[in-house]
Amino acid sequence: MGIELPYFPLDMGTSPATSILDTALFREFRTAFQLATGLTVDIGASSGFRIPEGAPRFCHMMDLSDSSCEICRETHAVMQNAATDTAHTMECFAGMTSTTIPVKVRGVTVGFLQAGHVFLGKKSTMHFEKLRRFGRRHGLDPDAIIRALQSTTTTDSSRYAAAVQLVRVFARQIPDFLSIAPVSYPAVERALRMIREDLEKSWTLTGVARAVNMNPSYFSDVFHKTTGVTFSTHLANLRVDKACKMLEATSLRISEIAYACGFRSISQFNRRFKQSIGRSPREVRLAGAS
Repeated sequence: MGIELPYFPLDMGTSPATSILDTALFREFRTAFQLATGLTVDIGASSGFRIPEGAPRFCHMMDLSDSSCEICRETHAVMQNAATDTAHTMECFAGMTSTTIPVKVRGVTVGFLQAGHVFLGKKSTMHFEKLRRFGRRHGLDPDAIIRALQSTTTTDSSRYAAAVQLVRVFARQIPDFLSIAPVSYPAVERALRMIREDLEKSWTLTGVARAVNMNPSYFSDVFHKTTGVTFSTHLANLRVDKACKMLEATSLRISEIAYACGFRSISQFNRRFKQSIGRSPREVRLAGAS
């Protein structure tokens, strides 16, 4: 195939799942899978938790509240524990079905492919009203929750089973494409986790480099090699991404969202937001309400 994947040392605390996620092989499979099935697929580490990139808007809204995010975290842990050796499918509290498929390299589970986040069969209006009340209790916009759920994909069980089988076949192929050149930087992965967990903090390249015991100049170089962008660009993109979700899922003022995401002024927020999204925060909020 001519596609080269990185080697994954299994005893050095690195994240093979993160490395696979960034490969051309996985990107091509994810695009083809979505076009063919209408469903999403993502890969997650065998420890830790994050909302899958391609998950429905509702799932990303859950990430905006500590208490609601904890519910997703618990579901994620249950699925991973049940999928140590084989695929596991379950329905979350919101009524969406997902499947977790283990990725094994040399007999060790190094990550999990995650597919689904769909409704099997018709969506229940009564269930939606229950989730509207749930959103209100957790400080989320109930109307935004309903809009997000209504836009979530629906499929039937036979089509879903066929899609999951495609992912299982892909998971078995991953070890065959491993390269022998190590390319991961555990310190950068630690830095990325630190930033994502506390976006509102006043992060600087020098401060983060020191926190992971690296020379700032060298850290800047390997950070760019790992992420493909500079530290400041990556940080701004993470903050803008969180702001987009908050604009759609909460009724907070735009200024409150800007500061909650780590921006130190409204002008800085508006400038970075427009550079990343091509639209203003107000335009994004209006589009989410339509």
